[in-house]
Amino acid sequence: MLTHVRLLADDLAADVAFYRDVLGLRVVVDVPGVYVEFDAGAVRLALYRRDLMAAVVGDAPVRGQGGVVLCLRVASVDAEAARLAGKGVMLLRPPHDQPAWHLRVAQLRDPAGRLVELWSPAAPSPARPAREREP
Repeated sequence: MLTHVRLLADDLAADVAFYRDVLGLRVVVDVPGVYVEFDAGAVRLALYRRDLMAAVVGDAPVRGQGGVVLCLRVASVDAEAARLAGKGVMLLRPPHDQPAWHLRVAQLRDPAGRLVELWSPAAPSPARPAREREP
């Protein structure tokens, strides 16, 4: 299920100002200087720093694919990654926890080179509850 589209930002402050102040989208998640989500109806529009996404993926800075990440929520990142591997899909990074996001994720590219992220809430630990959305 498509939950949100993440745009990779080189100038997060300018992009936030545009979507919030010019287009009038309401901010629903704000991690200052790092990540912002806007209410865009059925899905959310997210902005995330390009350099941080490159570090998560373990890939060269994510340019040339339009700076877009399609975020797909799945029941189990591990099971979906295994299913896709069975179809010959190469993962950029296998399933792994992103503790700061409280998510389990895996990344791959579609045939046109766009970044696709599979995600599901990470298993809760006693120190933190599971979250419904990516920060």
